[in-house]
Amino acid sequence: MLEQNERELLARIGFFLCRRGRIPEAELIFNGLAASEPTRDGPLAGLALCRIIKGENEAAVALLEPRLKAGSPIQAILMLYKLTALGTSGELAKAAAVRDEMREAGMTVELIQAEQLIAELSRLNVK
Repeated sequence: MLEQNERELLARIGFFLCRRGRIPEAELIFNGLAASEPTRDGPLAGLALCRIIKGENEAAVALLEPRLKAGSPIQAILMLYKLTALGTSGELAKAAAVRDEMREAGMTVELIQAEQLIAELSRLNVK
């Protein structure tokens, strides 16, 4: 059984691997963490990010939806990932709706990130 600090280290390694484009290795870590702690949302966020990087945006949203509906301690992060998945797949209106939900929930720091992301995606005319 892993201790909490070991789980956190593995999660950090998984996100680092994502940034380096080493998605299979990151998925291996996040799948292992998700299996060992199925009620925690961090590994789920990592898996969603892997899906987004691979262009599997619908799969990322499907992965995030149940936790978003249930409420999560990292709700704002999950919402940003959902917004990213929707926006990069060209669904800017749905991404903007997520941003509006964030505004209504008072997620001020994350809202700034959401606004910047939507502006950039609109500028790039993502389709």
